Amino acid sequence: MFESIPGQAHAKRYFARAFARGLSHAYLLAGDEGLGKAEFARELGVAIVASCGGCGTCAECERARRGASPDLTFVEREGEQLRLEQVERLVAELSLRPFAAERRVWVLLEADKMTTEAANKLLKSLEEPPGYVYFVLVSDHVERLLPTIVSRCQTVEFQPVADGEITAFLSERHGLDTDAAAALARLARGSIERATRLAEDARGGRRRARYLELAARAVDGDADCERAFLDEVGKEEQEVADQVAAALAASLEELERIVTDPRERSWHQKRLEEASKRDKARRTRLVALDALDHLSSWLRDVWVVSQAGPQAVWNSDRIAALESAARADPQRYGQQLEVAAATRKDLYLNVDRRLALTAMFRRFEEVAESA
Repeated sequence: MFESIPGQAHAKRYFARAFARGLSHAYLLAGDEGLGKAEFARELGVAIVASCGGCGTCAECERARRGASPDLTFVEREGEQLRLEQVERLVAELSLRPFAAERRVWVLLEADKMTTEAANKLLKSLEEPPGYVYFVLVSDHVERLLPTIVSRCQTVEFQPVADGEITAFLSERHGLDTDAAAALARLARGSIERATRLAEDARGGRRRARYLELAARAVDGDADCERAFLDEVGKEEQEVADQVAAALAASLEELERIVTDPRERSWHQKRLEEASKRDKARRTRLVALDALDHLSSWLRDVWVVSQAGPQAVWNSDRIAALESAARADPQRYGQQLEVAAATRKDLYLNVDRRLALTAMFRRFEEVAESA
C-alpha cells in the first residue's frame, strides 16, 4: 500500500492494523516538513476508496491516484489560508453518497492554514460524519490547529527517515552510488523531499557545490560573496518560475482541448491558476531555504572540525576543504550558526527573502570583525 514511500515504518504498521480492525473517520498526519506526509495521504486516500484496499496496481487504484476518482477530494488553501468558503463547500457535499466507491475521502493539505472560522465549521463534521465519510488532515505545525480539531482526529506522527533508508532510496530510485548517496543522506537530515532535491542537483544543477563555495567565503567575512549568493538564489528562483509557468501553460492547453463548455472551462482554469501560484510560492521558498541550509551545513561542519575533527561532519565529501577552512575560533562559528538559524526561521515565516539574507550577511560581517 505504501511501498513507494521510504521510511515511516510506524505509520505503515499503524494503518495496516487500522485497515484490519476498522478505520476511524478522521486522521491527522503530523510531523516536520519534507517527510512525505502529502504523498502518504494520497496513498491512504486511494486505499480507503479503492475496493481492493490499495493494492496500488489495479485500474481503480490508478484512477484514484491520478485524481480521477469522484470519491477522493483534495482540499488545498486558496491564497494564504484555507478559507471558510472552502470548508462550507466541503460540508455541503458530505450528504452526497459515494459515486463509485463505498466511501468518500477528503484530504486537507496544510490543515494548519485553516482560518478559525473554517476550523469551527469543520469541527461538527469531524464529530459526527456520515458513515461513509473519512477525513485525512495533513499538517507540518499541529500546534497551529485548534485543539478541538486535533482531539477529533487519530494523530499519526511522522518521523525523520533514517540515513540508511535515505541512502538506499537515493541509490535505488535516483541511481547514485553508495558513497554519494550516503553523503547526501546525512545532509537531508531525515527529509526525503530534501534528499530528492539534493539528488536532482547532483545529477545536473550542481548548485550545492556553488553554495558551499560561497558559504566558505561568507564564513570568513568576505563581503563580496553576498551579491553572488543572492544572484544564485535569484537565478534558481527564476528557473522554478519558468518551470511552473510552462507546466501551467501545458495544463491550460489541455483544458482548452478537453473541456468545451466555457463556464466549466473558466472554473477549471481558475483552479489551475490558483494551484500554480501556490506551487510557485512553495518552490521558490524552498530554493532560499535549501540555499541557506547548504550555507548552514558548511558553518556547522567547520564548527565541528574546529573542535573535534571531521568524524561527524555532514558534508562528508568535503572533508579536506573543511579542514583547510576551519581556522577561526569555534565561538565565532557558533555565533554565525545562530544568525543562520534565526534567518531560516524568518524565511520559513515568509519574511522577504532578499532582505532576510542581506541582513544575515551583515551580521556575518559583524561577527567576523568582532572575533
